[in-house]
This record gives sequence, C-alpha cells and structure tokens, in this order.
Amino acid sequence: MPLPINIDLYSKLIVLDENELIQKGVATAIRERLQRLRALYAYWLKFPGKTNNEVVEYNIKMFKIGRSQAYDDLRLTQVLLGSMQQASKEFMRWKINQDLEHDLSLAREKGDMRAVASIEKARIQNNRTDKDEEQELEFEKIVPQQFVPTDDPTVIGITKVAGLREKIRKLERKYRQDLMEDTQYEEVTADE
Repeated sequence: MPLPINIDLYSKLIVLDENELIQKGVATAIRERLQRLRALYAYWLKFPGKTNNEVVEYNIKMFKIGRSQAYDDLRLTQVLLGSMQQASKEFMRWKINQDLEHDLSLAREKGDMRAVASIEKARIQNNRTDKDEEQELEFEKIVPQQFVPTDDPTVIGITKVAGLREKIRKLERKYRQDLMEDTQYEEVTADE
C-alpha cells in the first residue's frame, strides 16, 4: 500500500522549476519525484495513445524505480495533471488546433492555397465555429422529487376499506395464539 502523500503540496510544487524548489528547501526525494511526474506527463503528451502499462514501463526503464513506485507516480500524475485517456474536449481541440497551425504554416510556406483552405475548413469544424453554441445543461436547477412515507393506500390509487385496521386487529387476536406444538421426531439412519 502506498504511503499517503500531500496532494496539495505536490500541486503547488509541480509548477516550480528546480532552482525554486531548492530555494524553498524541498527534500531531494520530493524533487526527484516531481521530475519523474513531469517526465511522465511530457511523455504522455508526446505519445497520447500509450496505455497506462506502457507509461509505467517507461517510468521503470527511464528512472530505474520499482513497479509499485512507477504505478504510484502514474496515479499521482493522473490526479495532478489529468489522465490522457480521459482528456477533455477542450484539450483535444487545443491539441488539434496546434497540429493544424503547424500544418497551416507549412502549407503557406509551400504556397499551397488548396491545402490552406482545407486546413482552415478543418479548423472551423474542430472549433465548431460554424454551429450555434450548445446550451449547457443546468443540472443544479434539477430538484429531486421528495418522497414522504405513508400507509395511506389512496396515494397509489387503491380505495380505502372502511374498518380495515379493526379487521386486522381481530384477525391478529384470532390467529396469534401459539399454533406451534412440539412434535416427536424419528432419527433417520443411512441404511433405511
């Protein structure tokens, strides 16, 4: 079982460079772990299709650490920086826009206006600027239905029977007497 860590501390330290970490007096073990977390995230950004196991293997080979430590680093990276397999739409749009921007600059350098037009069309589709804004669902306005327990049968559409409670009491008195009686038993043997 991994040792508990202070995620708030790591979230503050992950954005600082090495010199700032040294100035703050951060322990060497924490600085090394932050370096591993940054490397894992950079590797993941470079190869977003990599599975968790492949990222763990990379961490083991690159930093020569144990498997359990590599899995702890992966989990902490996902908590702090997000899981690439569950990347948000906004991140994916940003990534596609970066790729399109690179392709656009190459197409302009070559003077290929057909490719430029095609890339611009892809950018419009990626950013959905050709469509109206989708309305956000306002889940906070949904009020759950209040259920109040009741023994009134009319709530579900059954008509009330007059004097039902009195009939129930009479039947309980009539049948409440102990009908169980002790009986004799015979032991059954295996040869019968």
